[in-house]
Amino acid sequence: MAANIKVLLVDDHAVLREGLKTVLQLKGGFEIVGEAESGFKACELALRLNPDLVLMDIKMEQMDGIKASRNIKLQNPEIKILLLTMYEDADFILEALKIGVEGYILKLSDMEKVLSAIYSIMDDETYFDPKITKSVAVIKSTPVINDPRETVFKIYDLTSREIEIAGLIVDGFSTKEISEKLCLSTFTIYNHKKKIFSKLKITKTAELINFAIQEGVFIFKDENGNHKH
Repeated sequence: MAANIKVLLVDDHAVLREGLKTVLQLKGGFEIVGEAESGFKACELALRLNPDLVLMDIKMEQMDGIKASRNIKLQNPEIKILLLTMYEDADFILEALKIGVEGYILKLSDMEKVLSAIYSIMDDETYFDPKITKSVAVIKSTPVINDPRETVFKIYDLTSREIEIAGLIVDGFSTKEISEKLCLSTFTIYNHKKKIFSKLKITKTAELINFAIQEGVFIFKDENGNHKH
C-alpha cells in the first residue's frame, strides 16, 4: 500500500485551510502534517516536517507565498509546491515561475481540479492552470504584434513535432494527455521534451511557461475552442 501524501497547508484564512483539510481527509491517501497562517510559519514547518507537498496561498502577511516558496526550495528542493492564486497575481506568478514551483491553480477552483493538480505533481508532472497563464500573458503582453508560435520556436531549431509538443505543454496538457492526443508513447514524449528543454536552454516546465509568456507565444482559445494568437 502506497504511503499517504504528506501535505502542509498554508493560508492566512483558517476557514479555507479547514475546507482543504476536510476534503483531503475525506478523499483519503493524504496526511495533513501541519498548517500555517504565514510564510514565516510555512518555512519553519516545511523544514521540520518535511512534507511531500505544500499547498501555498500567495498573498499573506508576514512573508508572502512567493518568498516562502523560494526559502522552502532553497532548504529542500524536493518539496513540491502548488500555489493557490487569483487572476490579479500576475507579478507573483512570473516570480513563481523563476523559483521553479511545480504548479499554480486558481484559488476558487473546484476540489476535483485541485486533486487532479496534486496527483499530477506527485506523479512528477507539473500543473500550471492555463487560465492563470492566460491572465498573466494578457497583462504582460506588449503592443508589439508577436510572430506566430511556430516562427518563434523555429529560431531555436525546434522540429515541427517539438513545436507541437512544446505548444501542448504551454497549453496545460500533461505528458499522458499529449501521449494520448498524438498517439505516441509517454517515453517518446519525454524524449521530445528533453530535446525541447535542451534547445531552449531550460530545465523545467515552469521555465517553458515563462518563455512562452515573455516571447508572446501563448496561444489563446476563443469561445468556440479555436486557437488564435
